[in-house]
Amino acid sequence: MDRYRLLPMDLPAITVNNNSSIKGKASFVRRLAIGFVILAILGLLYVPAYHSAQSPFLGLGETPSSAEPFGSLRSAASIAQLSGWSYNTSRDLCVYIHPENTTSILSPTGICSLSTYLLIIICSAVANQEARAAIRSTWANKYNLDNLYNSTVKVAFLLGQSDNDTLNNLIAEESFQYNDIIQERFLDTYNNLTLKSVMMLKWVTSNCDQAKYLMKTDDDMFVNVPLLVQTLRSRTQSETLLGSLICSAKPISDPKNKWYTPKYMYSEKTYPNYLSGTGYVMSMGVAFKLYQTALVTPLLHLEDVYITGLCAKRARVRPVNHSGFSYIPRKMDPCVLRNSITTHKVNASSMYMIWVKVNDTSVSCNNRTTRIDRKPIVLSRNGRNAAGYYVFKRKAINRCV
Repeated sequence: MDRYRLLPMDLPAITVNNNSSIKGKASFVRRLAIGFVILAILGLLYVPAYHSAQSPFLGLGETPSSAEPFGSLRSAASIAQLSGWSYNTSRDLCVYIHPENTTSILSPTGICSLSTYLLIIICSAVANQEARAAIRSTWANKYNLDNLYNSTVKVAFLLGQSDNDTLNNLIAEESFQYNDIIQERFLDTYNNLTLKSVMMLKWVTSNCDQAKYLMKTDDDMFVNVPLLVQTLRSRTQSETLLGSLICSAKPISDPKNKWYTPKYMYSEKTYPNYLSGTGYVMSMGVAFKLYQTALVTPLLHLEDVYITGLCAKRARVRPVNHSGFSYIPRKMDPCVLRNSITTHKVNASSMYMIWVKVNDTSVSCNNRTTRIDRKPIVLSRNGRNAAGYYVFKRKAINRCV
């Protein structure tokens, strides 16, 4: 065939039906509108379904406010997320604690026996080797533990893991040397302190349930062990949860604050009464109750509020104030220190200084009046005061009930 005959030819004109075109457009618009309606319905169904799926992590103090119902389309992205605990992070402690398994990386041997009266667990950071050394040389020295207390008082340090392998290896060497390190499988950060405290309850109830009392404290604390033992032996109550009672503390809404608590973590106006995490003591029966309660209570990153406030309230255990405990730094006076169970914000050098003052036999306190405050303190975690920990103010004692 001649290629010229393949050129385009004139074709008959096509007649367009305007009515069919209009009908097609209308049908398209209807389908588009129906699609939008279906998407809107699915969106409305998704929100309550999502929150229903989250309900295992909602509990004490976790009900939404009336201003922000579950069905609200308000985005969680508008709330400043807490580092490590974002809106969508599970707060079911069983996910992290693994209650049915042994999770310890390092665990001291023979630390608990039938004669153990008091077990003191010191929460320490991986890098705080100097603080641990100061404690071992002062109020927790081995000679006193073995002789003065007849091995009825035991001390161990609780740590998580570091992302620095060199530090983790040093901890293994320290554990081999002193046999007083408990290391668990979680990243040791400030916002994981609740994990650390619940890990403490897990380890103690699994390995040292024959002890009568458990004390939780930190590595910047001086503990007057003789006075603590004397105080515990004088108690007649079967249940004990004792420390520095904090009442009517309010959650912090400023994301820049160290103690920031977003609404999705805790929505009530005030925390339950709780004991300062700097140092508190519980009977072993209470330790069992708090541990079991923690496994069904959504995590709050503030460990003292969580353990001695939320969990204690749910377990029907009442935290009790004792003037010997304090989160406020003490006056460096031998007589004040001798009448104090805990002293806060103590660095390594101050640890040795307090140890000398407490044991200075040349100073007699018999004829001196030592003022120990017996009123509970109402505080707000709104910032840091001159003492470096809380902003606080005095209120009537009947506020702490």
